[in-house]
Amino acid sequence: MTGGGVARGGEAGGAGRWPSLPPVIPVGTGTGPPTATGTDGGWELRLLTGEDPGELDAVLATVPEADRAATFHFFTVVPLPLDEFVTADPGRRTYGLFRGDEALACTSVYAADPDARTVMAGFTWTAPAWRGRGDNRAMKSALFSALADAGVREVWFRADVENTASCRALETCGAERVRVDDAPRVYPDRVSRSVFYRRVL
Repeated sequence: MTGGGVARGGEAGGAGRWPSLPPVIPVGTGTGPPTATGTDGGWELRLLTGEDPGELDAVLATVPEADRAATFHFFTVVPLPLDEFVTADPGRRTYGLFRGDEALACTSVYAADPDARTVMAGFTWTAPAWRGRGDNRAMKSALFSALADAGVREVWFRADVENTASCRALETCGAERVRVDDAPRVYPDRVSRSVFYRRVL
């Protein structure tokens, strides 16, 4: 089971559904600049519910319009408009990674299977200015800890076989490559293949 900080914030992120996740998950910093703890610069994952337009705007600002085509190149579903995305699927929880009031990244947990005790994680991106600093790894580590505390045994990921950066990041986080999907991975403008990764907690 993964280690890490104890999540705080009660059960608003998962009341009545499995896994029960807190609305706020503390995150240790990556290799970026040192930060203070608390609201002045503490790093944390915050559940996005659509009820706080300011948080949605901050997460949306992590992908300026000029960077969206590159950022979402390997997304089969582009998570925009963000306010619609975070409320469209009641089985999906979307978190923003915040340093104080500044959003740095975003990720989602979905397709939970309480019998198998597995979830999928994806729809993940990091602001261009924060890539390569270890913050994605720190975010996933905190998420793994919260999921393990909630009784999840395995986290699954699906990536494009050509997305070498994403595959490398998953392997760095301890996920193992399991298989390449037989079904095509269909985009609006092309077709590729998916590779599945698994992280045992």
